[in-house]
Amino acid sequence: MKDYATGQLRNVVLLGHGGSGKTSLVEAMLLTSGAINRMGRVEDGSTVTDFDQEEIRRQISLSLALAPVEWKDYKINLLDTPGYTDFVGEVKSGIRVADLAVVVVDSVSGVEVGTELVWGYADERSLPRVVVVNKLNRDNANLPHVMESLRATFGDKNFVPLQLPIGNASTFSGVVDLLKMQAFVGSDAKGSPVPAELQDEAQEARVAIIEAAAESN
Repeated sequence: MKDYATGQLRNVVLLGHGGSGKTSLVEAMLLTSGAINRMGRVEDGSTVTDFDQEEIRRQISLSLALAPVEWKDYKINLLDTPGYTDFVGEVKSGIRVADLAVVVVDSVSGVEVGTELVWGYADERSLPRVVVVNKLNRDNANLPHVMESLRATFGDKNFVPLQLPIGNASTFSGVVDLLKMQAFVGSDAKGSPVPAELQDEAQEARVAIIEAAAESN
């Protein structure tokens, strides 16, 4: 790994309720960045950030773990945190050094108790954050329900999606990037035109992003 100037370093902490998929998301980021060539699984005890024998046995994160990646001339330090309240000290330690929080929410469960707790911890530090809705390929995945639960729980925030899913649950195959207005299906990194059946929804969602950005100014 090459040397980086301070301005090229970012610390990103992943937060969320236990079982929302933070560790698996870190694995996906490591794979996409080229830091690893095979994605590990929590169930197999083969993930980068759950390396402790007790974590492997219990299949949960017990402590804060660091996973650095290189991406477009930046070094991003991913901080994987436990989701269970017994380990709140580890969570707050990660938040303290982070530049940004990624709050991971289960696509079936929506906002859970752990989601509310970590959101409050991030509020204490005025930490910028984004929400990742995870596990959209699961049965009963429901993005509209998740968006409703976010707005109902954190009503003072304006949540707008930056991506739309292509398909749902067993038919989930990719996403529409609303900033680039391109579809990304499977491992296709080049992108393709937005599917015709999603054109209207994508345009409406893009307008919502523009309006939210204008209101924030």
